[in-house]
Amino acid sequence: MSEQDIFTERVSGVIGDRIAGAVLLVLAVFAWWYSYTFTTGFMQPVGPGVFPRLVSVPLGAFSLYLILRPGLNQRWPHRAALLRQAGALLLLGVYAAFLKPWGFLPASLIALILLIRLFGADWKPSLVSGVILTLGLYLLFEFALGMPLPDIPGLNW
Repeated sequence: MSEQDIFTERVSGVIGDRIAGAVLLVLAVFAWWYSYTFTTGFMQPVGPGVFPRLVSVPLGAFSLYLILRPGLNQRWPHRAALLRQAGALLLLGVYAAFLKPWGFLPASLIALILLIRLFGADWKPSLVSGVILTLGLYLLFEFALGMPLPDIPGLNW
């Protein structure tokens, strides 16, 4: 590998880190702003907007770090990795769109199975892991944290 190739990889890594940092910063600011649109129940001390705000603070700090101090030895991801990342982002966007109309359980189950498959797992482990993760997240948010999740249409538990 020539010196020019090494320099090109380092420069593309710096640009990649800064692009990722800028995208994550926009996401953190949007999550912080959008979290104020969530309504809280009567006499509920902690509303649903707390979680996005708690996530957006470290996300914003990390994104600023990527912008200000990008890594020098990073390489731009290869095409397969970029397609996998784009697929994950698309899947999460579709999940967000279908969460309310379908309800938490079916939307999360399908999204988790597809996300696990996207990163190379076979169908059987994807199904088992998806079911366990979906039920675990449902129990955590609904009962342990007391945060209401969208129900399956027609079912009001």
